[in-house]
This record gives sequence, C-alpha cells and structure tokens, in this order.
Amino acid sequence: MTDLIFDRRNMFKSLLAISAASALAACGGAEVSPSESSSDGPAERAETGGFFGPEELALISALADTIIPATDTAGAVAAGVPDTVQSLATDWGDDAFRTYWRNGLTALGSALNTHVGGDFVSADEDQRLAALTAHDASVFDGDIQDRFYRDFKATVVQAYYMSEPGATEELAYEPVPGEWIGCVPLADFPKTWAT
Repeated sequence: MTDLIFDRRNMFKSLLAISAASALAACGGAEVSPSESSSDGPAERAETGGFFGPEELALISALADTIIPATDTAGAVAAGVPDTVQSLATDWGDDAFRTYWRNGLTALGSALNTHVGGDFVSADEDQRLAALTAHDASVFDGDIQDRFYRDFKATVVQAYYMSEPGATEELAYEPVPGEWIGCVPLADFPKTWAT
C-alpha cells in the first residue's frame, strides 16, 4: 500500500488528538449524569457507551485489522486502535468531526461491501485485504477522491505506533538510548526508533 505523506500541521493536530484521547481514556470511570450522557444530534452516545455503535466499531476493527494485521507483533486491534478511535470521537471530537467520521465510515463501508460482493466485516481475511487494497490503490492513485479514507488510514497508523505494542514491539524501543554512533550500517539497526 502507498505510504502516506503528512504535512506537519495535520500530523501535529493528529498527534495532539490521539494524546488527548489517551489522556481522557485514562480518566475513565467518572460518573456521568443523565443530562450529560444524553443529547440530540450526531454527538449522542451509542449503546456501547461511546459515539460509535457496535456495527460501526465492527467496521473500524475490520478495517484496522486489515491495515495493520497481527503478525509476529500485535496488530491494530490488539493494540487498541478501535478504542482510540472511539475515544477520539466520544471524548475529543466536536459535532463536525463526529459527522465527518460517521458519514465517512458509512460511505467507506458501502464501497468495500461492493468490492467484496457482500458484507466487508463478515468477509474472510483474503477478501477484505483484496477489497481494501483495491480501494487504497484507487484513492492514492487519484482514481477516486476519498479524503476520509486517507484520514482514517493515517489515524490507524498513528494510533498504532503511539500504542505500547506499536512503540515497543514493532519499533525498536529503549527508554534511554545508549551511546551516540554517528554512522552505522543500516543492517546493524533494521528497525526505526520509537524514541
């Protein structure tokens, strides 16, 4: 799949949003009054306790699992990416953000359902990969305009590499790196660094 090129401003906004969602998730368990938990419009909470309902979370999980599947390291689902996306929408995003994500997920789900000839979420792993690969190529080759898919994929990747498994299993991680070595063969250090 094509690599994403981030401009600095959007990258910092996304990193700030994910950091805020992680901080808010750490504050979980606070009591919410009935007047705070129920509202009209796109910000209303689904029965899962967050903005996205079970079907939307299933689609988010299927997409995240297809973008970053489990290999010898944890995949996006095991790293908690769907929970991070839920936190972003529930605790951080405003109504415009939530509307954009809900509409984007609906459109993306419909497009991928067409690719697999049925339900993307219940399709087998190979069908999901083929459908998402075709959609990804169409988006990044410029054949179709799908800004939401670009944003979704960037969010999944950023949330994954900010998670503990992404930063410590997928990337090389040392809390305090050792000595400074200015020039080394790349083969000596095949992974990029999380710190």
